[in-house]
Amino acid sequence: MIYRLLILFGLALATVAVWLTLNTGHSGLVTTPASGASGPDQGYSATDATVVETGLDGLPMYTLQAHDVQQDPETNLVNLTTVHMTFRDDQGGQWQANSKQATASQDSAQIDLMGSVVVQGTFAGSDQPAHLHTDRLHVDTKTDIIRTPSAVTLDWGTAVVDGRGLVLDIKEHNVKLEAEVHGHYLP
Repeated sequence: MIYRLLILFGLALATVAVWLTLNTGHSGLVTTPASGASGPDQGYSATDATVVETGLDGLPMYTLQAHDVQQDPETNLVNLTTVHMTFRDDQGGQWQANSKQATASQDSAQIDLMGSVVVQGTFAGSDQPAHLHTDRLHVDTKTDIIRTPSAVTLDWGTAVVDGRGLVLDIKEHNVKLEAEVHGHYLP
């Protein structure tokens, strides 16, 4: 009989021990402490990204492709690497630009291409493609004006012209070399 009482007493102690173990600590709802303020905005980034802006006709006005894209939220600039850009003139002619890097302002039509910039396209009324080579190029996608203050080489048909500073108005099909212009024509 004592043996049975000891077993019952042992079971009662084990039950109380388990109950105390499970119910110690907090009572009520378990909450996690609120975290402090989030860190500064790091901006966005992307790999192998493409941006397309379309005109009123639904056709692409320009396409901007980049291997890497990184936004700087403090300056509101977007930095791009290994850039390929296509745009069209109002006659439907296609133009392409390639560069190592570019910067663009968020919500802006201004794009600056840098590092081995090459632009190629054909003006309306010409059957010869034009090629531009420079180290910097500013593209305004709203006005379709491309400009550089840097040294530039224009290779167009049988003409090769070097200069400093260029303004290319794609809508008006007008090229202006601004200074130090030297060229030669091949027969």
